[in-house]
Amino acid sequence: MRLAPSAVVQFLVCLFPVSVAVADQAVQTVQVYARRSRSLPEYTTALDRLSTLAAQVQDHPSAADAAIAELRGGWKVQAQGQTFNVSTGWMIDQFEKLQKAPDKEVRDRLLQRIGALKADAEAFRQAAPDVSSSRAALDQILARSEFHQVHGPTWLDRLKFKIAEWIFRLLTRFFGSSSAPVVGRIFVWTLVSIAVLVLAFFIFRTMKQNTRMETIMPEVLPVSAKQWSVWMAEAQAAAAKGLWRDAIHLAYWAGISFLEERGSWRPDQARTPREYLGLISATSEYRPALSTLTHQLEVTWYGHQQAGPESFAETITHLENLGCRQV
Repeated sequence: MRLAPSAVVQFLVCLFPVSVAVADQAVQTVQVYARRSRSLPEYTTALDRLSTLAAQVQDHPSAADAAIAELRGGWKVQAQGQTFNVSTGWMIDQFEKLQKAPDKEVRDRLLQRIGALKADAEAFRQAAPDVSSSRAALDQILARSEFHQVHGPTWLDRLKFKIAEWIFRLLTRFFGSSSAPVVGRIFVWTLVSIAVLVLAFFIFRTMKQNTRMETIMPEVLPVSAKQWSVWMAEAQAAAAKGLWRDAIHLAYWAGISFLEERGSWRPDQARTPREYLGLISATSEYRPALSTLTHQLEVTWYGHQQAGPESFAETITHLENLGCRQV
């Protein structure tokens, strides 16, 4: 069934007021108030005006409307090259409460809030103190010699930080972010423990070598307290076991014991091989043989040079030239 043109026109005429009302309501719903920009003096003036309006609300309710209109959209304050956004929603709520039912407590709270905002603005307006003299004094202090080593992170510090960061990422990948710190501490302490064990091993080995040397060299008794023939027998026993360095070492002390028994010097267990050699005059018949024995001891025992049957036989020859001949 087709509608008559007059019916269509009547329908549209009835629909138009409804559409206008709906559109007007929509516009009111989406209305956005622009944020007002103010300088710092304008901001303090506006706060003073709000204080006056808040005091007048009880006698003049229209003062609340003026204050709410002033506060709509919030404020943007520009001062000393900076911009501050001031939220005004709380103050709008307080003025609406006063508009509906004036209340002294609400008014006092509002006036206190406005006063605090004004105090903050006044404090910001005050010029910053002159710190040039303090800065100059600080520069003089930092120029002293004790601060020359003060610096930022070095390339080594940055390298250690990158390594630690890489380890942390690696642990996070395998164990998860929550477990990474715990695993990291375990990893670090494991490395520290390994380093301590390695250091302890080297210290123990060094002490063992020193103990072995001290067992061969008497600590308290002079060298001549053990007869040169006993030293020689111990040297032969070491050679029979293939301990050629020990054998040369013992044979040298056999020669020192031999010379000491003959009064070449006063017994003193603190002397070094070079000091024993220095006690023999250059014209002494013992000087060439002892000089060779001392050099051979230094290169084999202290210098850790390889020794063998030939070097031990050479040592025995020099001992015989010194006078150490076994019957």
